[in-house]
Amino acid sequence: MNIEQTLVAYLVTVPALTALVSSRVYPLVLPQNAALPAIAYQRISGPREHSHSGPSGLAHPRIQLACWAATYAEAKAVAAALRQGIDGNRTFCQACFVESDIDDYEPETKLWRVIVDAVVWHSE
Repeated sequence: MNIEQTLVAYLVTVPALTALVSSRVYPLVLPQNAALPAIAYQRISGPREHSHSGPSGLAHPRIQLACWAATYAEAKAVAAALRQGIDGNRTFCQACFVESDIDDYEPETKLWRVIVDAVVWHSE
């Protein structure tokens, strides 16, 4: 199982988050006509640590999680539950740290989004 699958498997066990999005956590984009709120995730970068003797087996990819909702307040609530569930967490990985979050509005779809960037340290 890759780290994205491991992360999603963990997210659907976080009570405060599942109360809002249930199991609506999707790779890259939301399905057409997806129920909201929902989360779409993607790997933004995938750095790996090395030592003088070669690869260490330790990676720390940046995973971007977009919290989509019909209202700004709902998108912020999902992002807050997500942040509380993963920031500083060591349950599903060696360490996960939320580094930033960005508010956004998509005028074409009239949907609100809060983008949460997390760095997930794990062994490969």
